[in-house]
Amino acid sequence: MAATAAQVTSIARRLTAERGLSGFTVEEVCEQVGISRRTFFNYFASKDDAVLGIPAREDDDTLKTRFLAGGDPASTGLSPTLLDDLAELAVQRWDRSDITAESIREVLTAFEREPRLFTRIIEKFQRDEQSDVELVEHREGLASGDLRAAAAVQLIRALTGAAAREFLTLTNTDTFAEVLARRLAAAREILAPNPDLERKS
Repeated sequence: MAATAAQVTSIARRLTAERGLSGFTVEEVCEQVGISRRTFFNYFASKDDAVLGIPAREDDDTLKTRFLAGGDPASTGLSPTLLDDLAELAVQRWDRSDITAESIREVLTAFEREPRLFTRIIEKFQRDEQSDVELVEHREGLASGDLRAAAAVQLIRALTGAAAREFLTLTNTDTFAEVLARRLAAAREILAPNPDLERKS
């Protein structure tokens, strides 16, 4: 199923780059992949979603349940493993996404032909970020709007983006988890209390 979905997305991106979204039909994509229209809509809710690789049903529940199990909402402090668990969640999502340098080039070419798709994916990123913030609030027993939840999610998302760019370079030989772990370790050093600064204050 994952291979078929990836093929649908690749063909939809190529056709978008060549003709624009209005220049081809769902039926044409189905014919090239060798699936029915009904099967297409089992994978993607629309032609736009196929180009962006947004599945009709995002099966993220297992990963979220595992993440939630790492916290204790009744605790008075934040979980000591919060950032590590958020990073692990990011790694698991990355491993399931099958993102490659080629797929990035394909979607960027589609964006050039159809700029509105870029706006659509930014909106999705914002929704996903808010969903993760609420996930952290639930896990940690924080009130809605607690900036610590947003800060944790935004930090890991920023590190994940940088790790993705490094991972996809031709010279990289490390796993995505290793690349992200290095960046998280560097962030911890910056965020850790500095005794010298405390003595000066």
